[in-house]
Amino acid sequence: MARWGIVSTGNISHQFAQGLLHTKGAVIAAVASRDTDTARRFADRYGAKKFYGSYKEMADDGGLDVVYIGTPNSMHIGGALMFLEAGCAVVCEKPLASNAREAQAMADKAREKKLFFMEGIWTRFFPAFKKALYWIKNGYIGKPLMVHAVFGYGGRDKSEWRFSRDMAGGALMDVGIYPLSLAFAVLGQEPCELFASAEIDRGVDIYNSFTLRYKDGGIAVLSSAIDLRLENAAIISGEKGQIIIGEGKRWWHPQRAELTVHGGGGEVFNEPYASTGFQFEAAEAQSCIERGLLQSPLMTLDESIALARTMDKLRDRMGVVFESDK
Repeated sequence: MARWGIVSTGNISHQFAQGLLHTKGAVIAAVASRDTDTARRFADRYGAKKFYGSYKEMADDGGLDVVYIGTPNSMHIGGALMFLEAGCAVVCEKPLASNAREAQAMADKAREKKLFFMEGIWTRFFPAFKKALYWIKNGYIGKPLMVHAVFGYGGRDKSEWRFSRDMAGGALMDVGIYPLSLAFAVLGQEPCELFASAEIDRGVDIYNSFTLRYKDGGIAVLSSAIDLRLENAAIISGEKGQIIIGEGKRWWHPQRAELTVHGGGGEVFNEPYASTGFQFEAAEAQSCIERGLLQSPLMTLDESIALARTMDKLRDRMGVVFESDK
């Protein structure tokens, strides 16, 4: 059994814990919050035997196999380094860090300690997403040429941390990483040109559009928003066909992928899942740890660093600078 610790008790940690309840071999052993009563309520809800009023208390106590870090972006590096130093494998919520320098430091620590470490971009682990990548890698649509992907929602409270420059917030960091990660998965990690524009409010991008161009002709046209509802579609177009990921509007945690081949034919993959879907991410981490792997082949540390480096470049073009960049 894998003994999990949950770092932070915010909404994303609740979603992850709900997924863990549907993960074979997973036990929610402990939770840590900056407030003891909040940690106690979380523990009671998910059956954790231990709860802590600080993250350091949980790191010092030990007895965990792997922790999930669900804190705001700017706090990822502190939490990850603390638990890696304490000897725990770590799954850190996306984005891995505020910038590429931090991401590199986290990866270096994991390698030094010889511990499993993974950025939690949950989309990568859904069966429907993996099926779409299988179609692409096996030539079903020929050479992939264009990726169109959008993720944007409106109506959020602007007092939330994601609107805060100090917390390394903004649309790109919060949800734009999903379209960017899709482009990386399909077209590669080394675009030769980047273009970006954004609406800035209080130092962060609240909606944006960015384009990646690749030397082999691939183009990704991407958008994200935290203060504007967008179409939220993901379409991959190739020489021989097209793939649409997701049912309706939520392609970043899909149960469905649809392949259409030019001239007729195609395939529909549809696999409903229980709970939030975070169980696929957790199961991948557990599988890697059981096999003695230090990173997931589905979400490598080098790719996470490349994502962070590209987001740094995009933020530079948008005019978004965090304190951690200075």
